[in-house]
Amino acid sequence: MESVSVEHEDGTVDTTQRAPVGVVLDGVRLEQLYWDATRRATLGLVRFSGSAVRLLGVWPVFLRFGPLVGGRRVILGGLMARRPGGTIAWRADGVYAAAEVEGFAPLLRGRLWRLELVSHDLVGRRFLALVARNGRTE
Repeated sequence: MESVSVEHEDGTVDTTQRAPVGVVLDGVRLEQLYWDATRRATLGLVRFSGSAVRLLGVWPVFLRFGPLVGGRRVILGGLMARRPGGTIAWRADGVYAAAEVEGFAPLLRGRLWRLELVSHDLVGRRFLALVARNGRTE
């Protein structure tokens, strides 16, 4: 897995986890696999529910998203966002599968953000493994 993160001067970040998996899946299925990977990586504590990432799928809202359009959701805010903005996207184009966050303004910065990146990498690894496994069974 390749993981790349960039912190911009305005405090926004871009982060991508990708791997060569040779699978083609649509955005809806990729999103399902990503949120399943999130739930598994957090031992069920963090879940996607009602267009938001929440503790146990209920409350509080860590991140809230707009509707899924073309394999991408706009980040609308939440406890982990300093302000609304940015996107999260998923793709599997037959060569690479990836989870990409662009233009996100995290509440945590500096070293604390780097700690959060560890969890992003864990979720990314699980997601990419699920995508590869899903592609073999279809």
